[in-house]
Amino acid sequence: MRALTAQQRRVLALVANGRTNADIGARLGLSSRTINRHLADVYARLGVDDRAQAVAVALVLGELGRLDVQLPTGKPRPAVGRGRRQEPASGPQGAQGPARAVPVGRDAPRASSGHTAARGEAAA
Repeated sequence: MRALTAQQRRVLALVANGRTNADIGARLGLSSRTINRHLADVYARLGVDDRAQAVAVALVLGELGRLDVQLPTGKPRPAVGRGRRQEPASGPQGAQGPARAVPVGRDAPRASSGHTAARGEAAA
């Protein structure tokens, strides 16, 4: 494995911090096409197939240091865009919480339908 160039390391550090190719290009004064080329070279040098693998392998091999990767601060960014899916607060789809007893009869909560009296009864 050949070591990464300084420019490739800069690009990969920005990838590690969640930047898009267009954003990386704007920050470094390069086109997103050039960023794609740098990333393709990084993947080949590290023997990986995607951004996540490249960052992980670069961290393990010492090509990126802990200071190159910044932890997010403040509120988390919303998960939007292609390929991202938010899980419901209760966990993955299909997972169910503990079974709950459902009250029946007099203890059952009444459905709110806008009517206050049952059929045949006068409203109070």
